[in-house]
Amino acid sequence: MNILVTGAGGQLGRDVVRVLGEQHEVKGYTRAQWDVTDEAITWKILTNTRPDVVVHCAAHTDVDRSQTDTAEAHRVNGRATRQLASACGILGVRLVYISTDYVFDGKKEDGYTELDRPRPINVYGRTKRLGERWVQRCCPQHMILRTSWLYGTHGRNFLSAVLSQAKQGGPLHVVNDQRGCPTYTRHLAQMIDRLIRLQAQGTFHTAHTGSCTWYQFAAAILQHAGYTDIDLQPISTAALDRPAPRPAVSVLHSVRIPKLGLSPMPDWREGLAAYFRDRQEGEET
Repeated sequence: MNILVTGAGGQLGRDVVRVLGEQHEVKGYTRAQWDVTDEAITWKILTNTRPDVVVHCAAHTDVDRSQTDTAEAHRVNGRATRQLASACGILGVRLVYISTDYVFDGKKEDGYTELDRPRPINVYGRTKRLGERWVQRCCPQHMILRTSWLYGTHGRNFLSAVLSQAKQGGPLHVVNDQRGCPTYTRHLAQMIDRLIRLQAQGTFHTAHTGSCTWYQFAAAILQHAGYTDIDLQPISTAALDRPAPRPAVSVLHSVRIPKLGLSPMPDWREGLAAYFRDRQEGEET
């Protein structure tokens, strides 16, 4: 298939281009190459390339900045998604939209399936939910993939921040009252490939299975990296006093992926182990 990827300079976009490129004709566009907020550029790229699929990884993902700069979050996550979804719908292009666990309010203790009603509690979550609705409304051939707590070998993320602080000797103070599903971007890219091959449509939860708190995730990262003497302290979300509220529980379960005959993504601990293996192999080469 001929596949275009927006946000190809980001941690997920880079892995999507690499993984899908093993079997498909893939063109990744960085923000400089395709500003998704520019409707004219979106139409020009789509009409010139006539792709089979667009994987829309580009997004405004800074949760706290979204809370204080709501106009920019709406411009990127809302309006730009509407423009892209409308163009894909008119041209008959399949659209894969990457969404988030933050479309939920975090009050359901056992986590959320695709059947649960979204109730975002911050601007980031609301704008991503708005993007979902535009995709559903404007592009008949679509997939909405909600994922959680992404990390990868490229770019900045929670994992890289933990390792950076550990190299400086710590201490680390990490939130222990938010629970989610850390998800390795390469494994997510592989799931995207499988879903595209099946020509799946609709909304799917695509995160690693199992769950942990940020504190537990940090502890596992330090253990894998060999930092056994770092002072790691649990703290509350309230202690951080961040602009945007966070859902206490953003665990994602999928009831739809097994119905397609696909195995769920592995446990988050397996994803973390795979990350460190890939990182080691990359350093060796």
